Amino acid sequence: MSENTAALLEAFEKLAPSEKLDFANAILRRLPLVDSGALDDEDVAAAGDIIAAMLDKEEDDANTR
Repeated sequence: MSENTAALLEAFEKLAPSEKLDFANAILRRLPLVDSGALDDEDVAAAGDIIAAMLDKEEDDANTR
């Protein structure tokens, strides 16, 4: 990973949750469309688990402030 990329990730981690979402959306809009094929149920379930864990962590972090 380049130093620039690492610096971007470090700055991203310091953003408020709403700013992280805005930033992620902006990045995703800039990526080229890629056809990676159909997702199977296991892929969708795994992605859902990851998102749920991220949201739980954000909620826990917000409750400890």
